[in-house]
Amino acid sequence: MVNSTLEQKVFLALLVVVSLAFGWILLPFYGAVFWAVILAIIFAPLQRYLYRRFSQRRNLTALFTLLVCLLVAVLPVILITGMLVQEGATLYKQIESGELDIGRLVSGLRELLPQSVQVQLQRFGFGDLDSMRERLASGALEGSQFLATKAFSFGQGTFQFLISFFVMLYLLFFFIRDGRELVARIRKAIPLSDAQKRRLFNKFTRVVRATVKGNIVVAVTQGALGGIIFAVLGISGALLWGVLMAFLSLLPAVGPD
Repeated sequence: MVNSTLEQKVFLALLVVVSLAFGWILLPFYGAVFWAVILAIIFAPLQRYLYRRFSQRRNLTALFTLLVCLLVAVLPVILITGMLVQEGATLYKQIESGELDIGRLVSGLRELLPQSVQVQLQRFGFGDLDSMRERLASGALEGSQFLATKAFSFGQGTFQFLISFFVMLYLLFFFIRDGRELVARIRKAIPLSDAQKRRLFNKFTRVVRATVKGNIVVAVTQGALGGIIFAVLGISGALLWGVLMAFLSLLPAVGPD
């Protein structure tokens, strides 16, 4: 009895140590693992459809699903990020050189606002035009300076980015191909009843898909429309402001609601 208890304690201790070591190894790639899981969940319906169309050939199904995921989700994000960094660097140079006057832009925009909106701005502490100019100019300068810094230091992190990117693709392929078996193993290891485990996994899947397909799609749509309108109006940094609109729409306090 004593030996059995000791063996259990040693086994648990080794399990904890191995788990911590495994987590420490994966820590630099937590982003790659996270996005591989998220993308595998989002594209699971497509995988099931292609699985039936390709006569249940798992490798071919996973490969085609991965290619669609790259074309639809991954490559556009990479391209937009690169363009955003370049545009931020250009905007920073324009603000620093005085070519772009944030104060004059704020004055012109405020004059176009209805009187009721101006009253609300004063109510929330934005009535002082000089103060608002300084805040916006400072924020725009700091934000564009950050993007400019990232643009100049991008080459230093390229190797790490490529490693994480290919780790994500590698994991995503196997999550797409063997996702059902992996989920079945995880379900089997969870100490809950079958009904509770089914509800837990179904709820998790619905939350992930609703979050991505709902909030992010709406944010991307709003940002794209805003960026197009800014570009048509000739506003400098249209892509930057469009991405900012998309990000702000994800925040509950200032989003589409």
